[in-house]
Amino acid sequence: MKNPRILSGIAIIATLTACTTATLDVPRADNYPVSSQQKARAAHHWDVLAADVATRIAEKTQNRISSDQAIYVVPATDSAFDKGFRNLLITRLVEKGIPVAVRPGSLRLNIETQVIKHNSNAGNAIQYPMTTLAAGIAVARDLTFSHAAATYSLIGLGAAAALDSTNLALNGKASGGPTRTEVLVTTSLESANQYLARTSDLYYIEREDSALYAIDAMKTWEVVGK
Repeated sequence: MKNPRILSGIAIIATLTACTTATLDVPRADNYPVSSQQKARAAHHWDVLAADVATRIAEKTQNRISSDQAIYVVPATDSAFDKGFRNLLITRLVEKGIPVAVRPGSLRLNIETQVIKHNSNAGNAIQYPMTTLAAGIAVARDLTFSHAAATYSLIGLGAAAALDSTNLALNGKASGGPTRTEVLVTTSLESANQYLARTSDLYYIEREDSALYAIDAMKTWEVVGK
C-alpha cells in the first residue's frame, strides 16, 4: 500500500503543474526585480541628499562652466523641505568650491519637489518589510511570496525577522520601513534655455510627514489603483 503522504505530494505537484502550464487570457503581472530605496525621516537626511546633489552637480559641470560664473539657487515653494533643502544645498555647493550667486544670473539651479501617495491596495502577495541601510535610513527589501508556492522558507523568514529585530534594538523605531508615500526631488541647472545638469531622487517618507514637502499651492499626486 502506498504511503498517503506520497500520494498527497504527487497530487499537489500535479495541481501546481496544471496551474502553471494553463494558458492565461491576459498578461501575467510580474514583480520588478529586487530593489532598495532610502527613506527620509529627519532633517539630517535632507543634508545627506544636499551633499550628494552638490557632488553630482560639481561632477556634471566640470569643464562646462567657467570659474567666473556663479550659480543662483532659485527659491522654490515655502514648504519646510524646500526652504531647508535650498539652504543646505547652498552650503554644500560652497564647500565644493562652486561659486553661488546671491542674486539671479545666467545660471539657475531650480528645485522641484513632488509628493506621490499610493492609495491602491498592496495586492494578494504577502510583503515583508526590509532591514535598515543605516541608522535612521530605511530601504525596502522585496520579500514577497506567491500564493502558488507550495511552502514558505521558514529559515529565510526567521533570519529576516531576526535581522529586523536586531536592527530595531540597535537603531530604534526611527529606522521605519517602506511606506505608500514617496517624494521626488529634482534639481535642474539651466542656462540659456538649456539643461546643463539635472538630478532626480526618490525617497520614502511617512504619510504624516508629507506636509513638510508640500504646500497648498503645490500639487500632491495621488496614484489610485483601479
